[in-house]
Amino acid sequence: MCLTARMNRYALLLVLSMTAPASLLAGAPSSPGISLHQALEQLLSQSPEQALIEARKAEADAIQRQADGLLAAPPALNLAAQGGREQGSFGEYREWSAGIELPLWRPGQSAAHQQLSRSIEGLAREDFHLLRWDLAGQLREAAWRVELAHVALITLEQTKAEADKAHARLARLVALGERPRADLLTLDGELLDLEQQADAARGELSLAQQAWRLISRQEALPAAPKEALAAAQPIEAHPQLAQAGKALERAQAERRSGVLAAAGSPKVGLAARHEQPPGGPSLDALTISLNLPLGSERHRAAAEAPLRYAETGASVQMAQTARLIQLQRQEAEHGLASARRQSELAQRRAATTREALRLAGRRLDEGEMDTVDYVTVMRRSHDAERAAQISVLEIDHWIARSNQAQGLLP
Repeated sequence: MCLTARMNRYALLLVLSMTAPASLLAGAPSSPGISLHQALEQLLSQSPEQALIEARKAEADAIQRQADGLLAAPPALNLAAQGGREQGSFGEYREWSAGIELPLWRPGQSAAHQQLSRSIEGLAREDFHLLRWDLAGQLREAAWRVELAHVALITLEQTKAEADKAHARLARLVALGERPRADLLTLDGELLDLEQQADAARGELSLAQQAWRLISRQEALPAAPKEALAAAQPIEAHPQLAQAGKALERAQAERRSGVLAAAGSPKVGLAARHEQPPGGPSLDALTISLNLPLGSERHRAAAEAPLRYAETGASVQMAQTARLIQLQRQEAEHGLASARRQSELAQRRAATTREALRLAGRRLDEGEMDTVDYVTVMRRSHDAERAAQISVLEIDHWIARSNQAQGLLP
C-alpha cells in the first residue's frame, strides 16, 4: 500500500471514530434541581386530598365531643294543654303540662362512641401517611422518566455533535479528492438517523418534563433521583396495609356503636303539670318518668347486618391489600435482579463492540473493510455504549421502585 493511500485511510479512520464511549459522555450529571423530598413536602402542602383528611379529623372530634357529653341524643321538650267543659257543670276544666325528656347512654354506648372516635382519628393519620407514600411514588416515577430521557438525549446529542465534526472533516477530504464522495453519503445517512433519534429523544424529554410539572405542581425540575437500596421492612408497616388496618378498626367500631344505638336510648322525663277543675281547687304536680326500650333480636340483627357487611368488606380489603403489597415487592425484587443481569450483559456487549470497532478500524486501515461496513460496526458500538449507560440507570430506577414497594419515602 502506497504512503498516500495509507495516510488517507488513517485520516478516514480518525474521521469515523467520531464519538467517545457513551459511558464517558453520558456520565455528565443532570442539571441541579429540586430533591424528591423537597418536592414531596411542597406537593403535600398543596394537595387537595388534605381536605379529606382534615374532614375525617373533624368527624373524629365531633364524635368524641358527643361521647364526652351526658346525653346520648339531644333532649326533647314536651308541652301539652287541654281544656273543656263538663256537661251540666259550671266553669271550664283546664290542664297544661311542660316537661323535658333526656336520652341517656346505654351501658357501654359512650365507650363505643369514644372507640369509634379514636379509630377515625387513627384512620385520618394513616390516610395522611398513605397520601404521602402515594405522592412519593408518583414523584419517583416522574423524576426517573425525566432522568432517563435526559441521559438518552445527552448521549445522542454528543454522538451527533461528534458526527457533525467528522462530517465537516470528511467533506474537506472529499473536496481535496482524497476520499470518494460515497464515503460522505454514507456518513450523511448516519447523521440523518442520529438526528431522527435525537429529535425523538427531545420529544420524550419534553413530555417527561411536562408530566413532572403536572404531577409535582411546580416548575423546578428534579435533581438526579438516585437512592440507596433500603432493607426489607415489615409488611405491617407499609402505609397501604396500615391504612387498611385502620379502616377495619373503624368498621368494627361502627358496628359496635351502631348496634347499641339501634337498641334505643333510655329516656328520663321530668314534667310539671297544672290542673284546674271547674269550681274546685287546682292541682300542681311534678312527674318523673323513665322510658326503657325493650328491643328485640330481630331489630338488633336488622340494624347489625349492613354494619357487619361493611366490616367484612374492610377485612377482605385488608387481605387483598396485603397480597398486593407482596406482589409489588416480588416484582420489585425480580425487576432489580433482572436489571443487574441486564446491565452486566450490556457492559459485556459494550466491551465486545468496542473491541470489534478497534479491529474494524485496523481492517479499514489494511483495506480489508469498506466504509459502509465500518460505519455499521461503529454504529453498533455506539448503540451498545448508550445501552450500557442506560442499564446502569435502570438499576437505580429499580432500587427506587423497591424502596417504594417497601413503603419508604425518598
